[in-house]
Amino acid sequence: MKLTTRSGKSLHPIGIGTWDIASRFDPDVQGDAYKAAAVYGHEDREIEALRYSLSQGQNHLHCAELYGAFYTDEVIGRATANANREDLFIADTLWKSSVRTGKVRPIVERMLAKLGTNYLDALYIHAPYPHWREAVPQIDQLIEEGIVRYFAVSNFDIAQMEEAQNLSRQPLTFNQVLYNVIDKAGADAAFRDFCAQHDIQIVAYQPLKRQAVATHPMIQEIAKAHHATPSQIALAWLLKMGALPIPKATTKAHINVNLGALKIKLTNQDMQTLERI
Repeated sequence: MKLTTRSGKSLHPIGIGTWDIASRFDPDVQGDAYKAAAVYGHEDREIEALRYSLSQGQNHLHCAELYGAFYTDEVIGRATANANREDLFIADTLWKSSVRTGKVRPIVERMLAKLGTNYLDALYIHAPYPHWREAVPQIDQLIEEGIVRYFAVSNFDIAQMEEAQNLSRQPLTFNQVLYNVIDKAGADAAFRDFCAQHDIQIVAYQPLKRQAVATHPMIQEIAKAHHATPSQIALAWLLKMGALPIPKATTKAHINVNLGALKIKLTNQDMQTLERI
């Protein structure tokens, strides 16, 4: 399946991550999304960066209700307000408190209100938490009504993807997992083969491992040979592996560095070296 915006544009190879944009939360939170907190005061800078990303052709934005307890969605909505909505691909994500029967529609309606749109391109289940199965028929209904375009999951293994496929009337189109050149376990060969066979796009979160790639000596060595940065090598590796990375960047300089990864052509020897990490 070719995944496109509603207007038919292809997704940019590097998506826009929104983790920590106008938000903070306890990563060990066991309650609902409302224990997440909005962070005020940097919105203008973040919106400027998001608009710059859009001006450079990036059109895939990944959001989550957990981020800023919906405030990140609001900031994204402000950043995209003057863009052609049908040229954008906006995905949002249900937190574990929002998957129970009867809860998905009101949460999606709140997402839409915050984002300033009348549809989502993809709706993710954040993780296979208890009761995630209850969300599937609700997402099916929203897709059939045109409120959501694609069904997606995050942090699902092969068995869980198979179950999601069996439960849904819609094809499963995305699985977002922790995946980078240092942490490869989330998308091993069997996982990648399954996704390829079932037309599921792998989306890589933490593609730079919170900048840990910058100090890895093997990555640094390859970066030096390509006159590039380690983060560009890490992104180029994910692209070569067929993944769709979603790094967060809140400055023009950082965005330009990330997009520079598109120009890097890793050799077979580079790939073999990086595979050993």
